[in-house]
Amino acid sequence: MVVNRVLAASAVLTIGALAALPVGAAPLQRNLDVYRVSPVVENGKVQALTVEVRLRADADGETRMQLPAEWGGGERLWRFLKDPVVTGGQLSQPDEKTWAITSKPRAALTLRYRVVSAYDGPPPPDSPNFGQPIIGPEGFYVIGHTIFATPEGRDLDLARFEWNPAGASLRLATDLTPLQKSPASISQLGPSVLMAYPDTVEARRDVGGAPLTVAVRGTFSFNAEALADMTARSIGAARAFWGDDRTPFLITLAGQPGPQGWTSYRGTGLDDAFAVISTQNTKLEDYRLFLTHEYLHSWIAERLGGAIDGPDEPAGYWFSEGFTDYYARRLALRAGLVDLETFAAAWNEALDAYATSPAIGANNAQIVAGFWSDRAVQKLPYQRGAQLAVLLENRLKTKGGLDRVMLALRDQAAQRRGASPRTPAAQAFAAVARSMTGVDLAPEIDRYVSRGERILLPADAFGGCLTVETLTRPAYWLGLDLAETGKTRALAGVDPTGPAYAAGLREGMKYLGRQGGKPGDSTVEIGLAVEENGKPRVIRFLPKGPGEVTVQRLKVPTALTPDTRAACVKAVAG
Repeated sequence: MVVNRVLAASAVLTIGALAALPVGAAPLQRNLDVYRVSPVVENGKVQALTVEVRLRADADGETRMQLPAEWGGGERLWRFLKDPVVTGGQLSQPDEKTWAITSKPRAALTLRYRVVSAYDGPPPPDSPNFGQPIIGPEGFYVIGHTIFATPEGRDLDLARFEWNPAGASLRLATDLTPLQKSPASISQLGPSVLMAYPDTVEARRDVGGAPLTVAVRGTFSFNAEALADMTARSIGAARAFWGDDRTPFLITLAGQPGPQGWTSYRGTGLDDAFAVISTQNTKLEDYRLFLTHEYLHSWIAERLGGAIDGPDEPAGYWFSEGFTDYYARRLALRAGLVDLETFAAAWNEALDAYATSPAIGANNAQIVAGFWSDRAVQKLPYQRGAQLAVLLENRLKTKGGLDRVMLALRDQAAQRRGASPRTPAAQAFAAVARSMTGVDLAPEIDRYVSRGERILLPADAFGGCLTVETLTRPAYWLGLDLAETGKTRALAGVDPTGPAYAAGLREGMKYLGRQGGKPGDSTVEIGLAVEENGKPRVIRFLPKGPGEVTVQRLKVPTALTPDTRAACVKAVAG
């Protein structure tokens, strides 16, 4: 029997499992902290957010509020929290990450502060976005990790969430809605999303008895209802595999304009939500594997033991990101969200990017050091981890396969939930695999992850009717600096010995744009539009450089009957 009783308004919530308490023991005391978020609107535009926190002071009269620091590529996030004011105590700032409040012991405190946008205007379409708050002018899109100050050393606190639209016509979509009715662990504030715009549209579905909400802001070629239908199938496939999730889930999607012919979509997976930003020219089908990947993060690594804590978190991304890519493609094929050709195309894009990556030989220590600053390093754990999963699936095939180990990780994590210390999933994986199958996978993990050796898949790695081809082609080289050219709008870094120069391109020519081409692939012709003698001209060439690169690709037979296709899908997807 659980008894809930509010002792003081917005102060202390007593939760006692009375039957379990020793005779004479006091009930467990848990603080209740109330978080109220309001937009600051001036001249019809959202300028900032106001966060109000009502809480009780610590028993010694000094309450330290921990400010957002680093998350998701965002650094020094406290920069965006401004003008703190306290009622019931005196405020000081012992360091840039902390606000300290001195008061009477257990005094009722109210802390108010503003959160401002990290951007002067809209965030650029190629930025990570979610590591910093996006606020104004029409609304806001923020992650809890970036806006909430929380009391230090009070992990057992409960939190209640309140939304105050302050007269603005904003439609809020957030996974904190349940906390408006029933307080829950304060730890739920960080991995949350809040998106509020006047034109937010929501669609709802029931997936296996659990509600799914899709909130869309912006104009796309599809509507919220179509996205909800597709997402429900994706979530259904994941739940069918893991078999243990009936929790509500929220997907927020905000659109933004992008350069012509340029598509971008990126997002972050949270405990019970997935926050997405994409250019509005993104097609519905482009989200299939993307959304499946992010929903799988509800398990990988969250419910399998969690991620590695602190700055070394990227050391486990070969597992949490790479294995998630592997299962996203496989489960989407199993559920019929994608066909064999789309499955192979997704793999071929990843295999090609891996083979041509300038970071291909980076070891795991180098990935930790460069993950947030080097785009090639950032992508490597995804590429490497997915291929490692294929290798390990083949190694474990006679022992129940990789699925057996992943489900065992799930069960172990459930049994140890709340235990301390916690073993992150990436670090627990090899031990669980050895316990379940008797196979030691540590040498492969050391070889391909720790030391960063090149992975080459065997021809029959995927089974079924699919084969892996290994090819060589000339190294990719434009013979000019395309990044600098894009910035200055004039050809820069043209090498007289390179293919661009041989095709007729010269330093300083006015640059009008790129046509075609495939970064990293020297066999695909690229065209650069320039102005020559006052007239536009497109010069095309093959970006072949010295040396060769070894690439792999997944091949689907050209002629498959319905029966052989179905058999192939079953063999590949399980």
